[in-house]
Amino acid sequence: MKIEPFDTKYKSDFIELNRHWIETMFAIEPEDIEVLNNIESYIKNGAQVFFAINEGNNGVMSCCMIEPLEKKGEWEIAKYATKDEYKGQGAGYAVLKACIDYAKSKQAKKIMIVTNTKCEAAIHLYNKFGFTKVEIDEDKIPFKRGNYLMEQLFE
Repeated sequence: MKIEPFDTKYKSDFIELNRHWIETMFAIEPEDIEVLNNIESYIKNGAQVFFAINEGNNGVMSCCMIEPLEKKGEWEIAKYATKDEYKGQGAGYAVLKACIDYAKSKQAKKIMIVTNTKCEAAIHLYNKFGFTKVEIDEDKIPFKRGNYLMEQLFE
């Protein structure tokens, strides 16, 4: 497995992986469409997407996006998905770590993740990385599915 940053050759994989994950557990929302269809503009504004690539067949195993927020030093894990056949093989761990390392290299003070209590495996992984649950103001979360907020602070 190798980790690669965003390249337009992976755009359709990014869209398909995230659409599949969201549609399997929830429903696509307007904010999802905005990000998925305009990923290049997010990259241009400082976001990054990392892909875990299967070196045997060059297929995308997992992807994770991190983007800077308006408040300086704050970042958010915005899109994160792993192909079903690669779950439990470390691909999701690897791309999440790449996103965290990327934000740290950009002097991140805090990384946030909005998730859902149905995503137990993801919450377990976030805990392994040192994220902790914080109180959520659901009125400020753009996704109906977001009911669980986690963050990690850096010095």
